[in-house]
Amino acid sequence: MHPPFVLDGRSLTPAAVADVARRGRLVTLAPAGRARNADAYAATGTIVASGGTVYGVTTGVGPLREVAVDRHAGDASSRRLLRSHAGGGGAEMTIDLVRAAMVVRANQVAAGGAGLSPGLLDSLVDALNAGLVPAVRELGSLGTGDLSVLAEIALALLGEGEMIAASSGRRAPAAQALEAAGLRPPELSLRDGLGFVSSGAASIGHAALVAVDFRGLHDASLAVGALSFDAGEADTIVLDARVQAARPHPGQMAVAERMRQLLGEGDEMPRATRTGASVHDAYPYRCFPQVEGAMHAVVAALDAVLAVELNAASENALIVAADEVALPNGNFHGGVVALALDALRAALAQSATLAAGRVSLLLDAGFTGLPAMLAANPGPDSGAMILEYTAHTAAGEVRWLAAPVSAQAISVGAGVESHGSLATLGARVAHRAIERAQEIVAVELVLAVRAMRMRGRRPGSAPLRGVYSIATAELPASLEDRPLHADLEAARRVLHGLSVVPA
Repeated sequence: MHPPFVLDGRSLTPAAVADVARRGRLVTLAPAGRARNADAYAATGTIVASGGTVYGVTTGVGPLREVAVDRHAGDASSRRLLRSHAGGGGAEMTIDLVRAAMVVRANQVAAGGAGLSPGLLDSLVDALNAGLVPAVRELGSLGTGDLSVLAEIALALLGEGEMIAASSGRRAPAAQALEAAGLRPPELSLRDGLGFVSSGAASIGHAALVAVDFRGLHDASLAVGALSFDAGEADTIVLDARVQAARPHPGQMAVAERMRQLLGEGDEMPRATRTGASVHDAYPYRCFPQVEGAMHAVVAALDAVLAVELNAASENALIVAADEVALPNGNFHGGVVALALDALRAALAQSATLAAGRVSLLLDAGFTGLPAMLAANPGPDSGAMILEYTAHTAAGEVRWLAAPVSAQAISVGAGVESHGSLATLGARVAHRAIERAQEIVAVELVLAVRAMRMRGRRPGSAPLRGVYSIATAELPASLEDRPLHADLEAARRVLHGLSVVPA
């Protein structure tokens, strides 16, 4: 187990979010992060005591922003706001998504713009470390602050609603779960209601997990793609360094270089030698570095967005402790995250379509020179024919899921909140698209291994022999007609180990 991750409001990464959300890594607050929040908390008190206006503290929220609120109401006012905003619908969020939202929110508060009461921040961190997960519903965020999700998390920290034990999945009333863990609900300040929920932490946390999963899929896709090149005896000249230098997109160049490493070749690649090879192959192989290069580029762009978002103060109003002012702003708006996720899904749709095309080519006797449908006895046997249908069905869904969510028009709150990014929806749809794309890569792996077995040889490079050994240890060797569910399940397991294949 790694040492606790230090939440300093400066250095949270998608990988660290995944460690906390999925593997239970503990967290601790950096003294500097704790101090920044404490300073903002004190500054809020000074502003309110001097008669200043702080949105959501001395006023109502949304279309009620002009209504004055009793500035001495404290705990009662914050509880009222949290309860009124806990109106999420739909299915419950999974444990990892809620934990991702929690760790992101804690780190954002450590950035220093929220000014939460120290007790509420400690309660958030303590619940994370105790493995207590609030039961939270997925609908209710328009991508301009994840209000309902964060309100439900905050209420659970106060002992309202339900909590789930991350280790066992057992549910209990929140008050009971906190007591069993030796935790006490905090008292709230006037700032804690809106101060806690004015954030896109759920969208950002989900996007961080999407980035981790997408990168894993991309890395596995390259390993499977290289095996597919070898098994199909496709023309690797398209990976030649001279080709990439003529159009030097960084992603394209990086993908081609990785493929050359996997295939055990230098910068200058050999031409295809298979019988009947064309002057050049069809797009699924010929355009591999261009399409997968786009995948490389979009996840790098998402990582750059998240490097800022995971460590940014996103609250409205933003408390600037040094100046003792509360600044109205739109830092909660998730447009930049939604746009990055839209681009990611669009690139994934291209990759999925190309991978499904390679599936079709691996089943084509005219391309591989192997028996049609990779069947032991074509005609009486159908071989792996049905897997082409599976791959193209999944590719169709990935393309459907690529529709941009950020272009939708939204206006709520009597026109005050007249724009929404739907970043949370973008992350949720991206998660689904990745799952479907994994199915296509799993099919390609099954067929590449089957083709290699039918050729009666092992891959030509040491890295690919490593990939092949991992795959053949899991995939059934029989070529007879039989249900292929087990093959796909085995291939999905194999994919998780293919993102770390040495070159």
